[in-house]
Amino acid sequence: MAVVAATVSLHGWWNTNVFGDEALCGETLDSDVVQGMLDSPGRLSVASAQIGPDFPEFRCVVERTSKFTGAEDQRVTVGTGSRQGAFPFATAVWKDPASRSYFKSGRSGAVSGSGGYVILPVSCWDKVGDIQGNQVRRGGKAAVATVEATVEKGSADRAGLARLLDRTAQRVAEKAGCADRGPAEPVLAAPAEPRPTNPAEVCGLPGLSLPQDVVLAGVATPGSEQVNSAASHTWACDMQLAGSSKSRLSFVAASDRAVVDAALRDTGALRELPGNDGWAATTQAVLHCRGGDVYFAARWNTEYEGALLHSTGTPERFGDARRDTFQKFLDAAAPSRSCPSVTLPTES
Repeated sequence: MAVVAATVSLHGWWNTNVFGDEALCGETLDSDVVQGMLDSPGRLSVASAQIGPDFPEFRCVVERTSKFTGAEDQRVTVGTGSRQGAFPFATAVWKDPASRSYFKSGRSGAVSGSGGYVILPVSCWDKVGDIQGNQVRRGGKAAVATVEATVEKGSADRAGLARLLDRTAQRVAEKAGCADRGPAEPVLAAPAEPRPTNPAEVCGLPGLSLPQDVVLAGVATPGSEQVNSAASHTWACDMQLAGSSKSRLSFVAASDRAVVDAALRDTGALRELPGNDGWAATTQAVLHCRGGDVYFAARWNTEYEGALLHSTGTPERFGDARRDTFQKFLDAAAPSRSCPSVTLPTES
């Protein structure tokens, strides 16, 4: 891949917003939008930027300093990414899916106080990658192209961060020459407040309870949960289990076309189900439902996985416990979305 022939500026004070609205990082970011997403006023500067005229990939680090208000300095890193599969729900990079605010329409994306992502149009996935070191890398046929942001110190205004990601994704898509819709103001779907978990109706789903093998007395028992059902295309629930292990378990059901396409691109992760019902694995599935394909997933945090492995004693029983949990979620969640009843495959 191409070597990044980019501008790299440490504390580039020439590229700030002091004298009005200016663009940062090779005119990829609007300084007023960056300023609007941060939690206090101050002076913006480019700490580093990797961007070139001949490719859409970029990585830019912007700092906000404030010598007069006493506010803590902030830093935001924005750049393109190349991911695999349904990454927002299947990797440890993006935790607690129910706590995010999802884009209700337009682009596929979500934000929190510490960062966010936008999935670029499918036509961009083989044209936009990421920057690793001083090289542009593209992931090939299984790759999913994104624009991502991470905020260090303090927190971001979610609406402002969504606006930044939306505008930046538009510019990246234009530069890559891939189809995209016109700009629009993102509207976000906020999560509900946390609430105690009803063990007989986990995440508010009638009939959903955790299998006996995954409820560990004093270690991981139903405690509280947070549900996000405000977006028509994405439902998510994060469970904070009570006990010594600090365990968390998340469930997701998403009809977002970009998420479904991303999951199906990761061909090694899913197995085709009989009867043309869809594809599935131990902890995720794509089912053919009446209104279109729906992606389902369950994810355990590292602490919960460690507690389960210790409790079950063998990798085989650990795998069975996770599969049984996901099967119960599918049995409870699929009917309300007019999806087929399926039996998950065993691990081979």
